[in-house]
Formats: sequence, C-alpha cells, structure tokens
Amino acid sequence: MLEKLFPSVTRLPRLLALVALALLISSCGKDNPAGPNRVPLTLRAMGTGSSGSSASHAASIGSAGYAAAAAADTIPVTFTRALLVVRDVRFVLGEGGEGEDESESDSLDAENDSTEAENDSTGDHEEEGGAVIYRGPFVIDLLAQTADSLGTQLVPPGLYHQIMGHLAALHAGDWNASQFSFLIGSTVLLEGTVNGDGGGPFTYQTRIDDEFILKGPFDIQAGIPATAFLTFDLSKWLRARDGSFLDPRIADNSKWIEFAIRHAIKVRMDGNHNGMMDD
Repeated sequence: MLEKLFPSVTRLPRLLALVALALLISSCGKDNPAGPNRVPLTLRAMGTGSSGSSASHAASIGSAGYAAAAAADTIPVTFTRALLVVRDVRFVLGEGGEGEDESESDSLDAENDSTEAENDSTGDHEEEGGAVIYRGPFVIDLLAQTADSLGTQLVPPGLYHQIMGHLAALHAGDWNASQFSFLIGSTVLLEGTVNGDGGGPFTYQTRIDDEFILKGPFDIQAGIPATAFLTFDLSKWLRARDGSFLDPRIADNSKWIEFAIRHAIKVRMDGNHNGMMDD
C-alpha cells in the first residue's frame, strides 16, 4: 500500500546504494597502491669490488676470504666479514623527472655516488610526499655471493630524481637484533687481516648515523617490473681520497674510513630486465 502511494520512498535506498557503488568503483585504482597504474619495484643490496662486478664474481668467497681490489693495485687486506646496517631507503619521485646538478657533488667517484650527508641519530623517519620507503633496519652481508632483497613495493612509474637512505646503528629493540646482537650500537663491522710485513688480524667496528643521497634520475617504466641494486664498494672503504691505504688498526683513521664508507654507495638499475644490474 505504501509503495503504491509513495513509490519514490521505497526506491530511495536502492538509488543511494547504486550511487555509493558507483563512487566506490570510480575511486578504485586512483590512489590504491594495488591499482593498475603501479609496478613492482624490488630493491636489492650487495657488496662490490672496484670493477663493479659483484663480490662473488670479483673473488672467491670462503676460507680464503675476499680480497678487495683498488683501482690500480690491491688493498693489502683480506676481509673475512663485512656487515653494514641500513635503516631505510627512499625513492623520491621528482617533478618533471629532472635530477639535481651533479656538478655540485663532492663525491669521490663518478655519477650516482653518495654525495651529501646530514647527521641523524634517531633512525626514525616519517614518510614524505612522493617518496617510496623501504623500512629496515637491514643488515647487509657485503661478502655474500648474492644480492640481498630489501623488499618489493608497488610504485608509480616515472623518473625518480634521487634515492635517499640512512646508515645508522642497530638498536636493541630492532626486529633482527637477536640475530646480530654483536652489532647492537654499531653500523659497520669489518673483520679480516692486513697482509704483508707488519700486518695482522683486525676487527673494525664503528657507529655511523648519517644520511646518503644518490642523485638520479632513475627511470621506472610503466607496465614493467623494475629492480634497483644498492651497491657498496668495499674496495674504497679503506682508501683515503688520495688513494692511500687506511689501516683499520689505527684509531686516527676511523673518521676517514667512515667518510669513505659514506661515499662508496651507488644505485644501478636493471634496465634490460634480466635480473642483473647494468654495467
């Protein structure tokens, strides 16, 4: 009876439901991280030698250790352990995709080296607009024969104008602290032997609380899964800016070794999508 007298009253809930459904459908895929406009970006980390090849290709790993090579000769060191703590890594999507002026860099090496640093002791960073963040901490074994995966995220394609990250100490409350209790309070652990006359075993452990910035642009293409390789060049960790050897057993060398570590970071993309970083 009510439907005959007031037909619009009974239809109103149905109309409202249809409107709500239409709004929901139209909103899907715009800001949804799983939307069709996003692509998987896998971030991997590894140690390298001076040639740019992975540690597994640069030298044999195992009881013989890893002999890091310098530009023209060999550092008189055999590493048996090399660990580094990275708190987070952020890909910053740039407007127009233009990278910053590389000429302003004071880096030790070529394009895409880490070139800027700011003290940061908190290890707790908020998300920023236009940034894709891989949150750690990640303990990276730089002598491993494979590149450690730091995770995969669905990201918007485009030109990312820089990649930022933090080197910081492992905290007692971190999720992986129980596996690396000997690293708590430290960012870097190096063990090995200084070769030759006057050489001997060493353990170098230090805390670095610092930001690194790698300048792009880094191209993430639409519709194609991408892989980025964050690399740490061990051959430069014990080298001063003039190329001289920094003996890790000498306390006064520690600040220069820390400086060298911060400036021996690069990012290389898998541009041909073969699962390996480009030369």
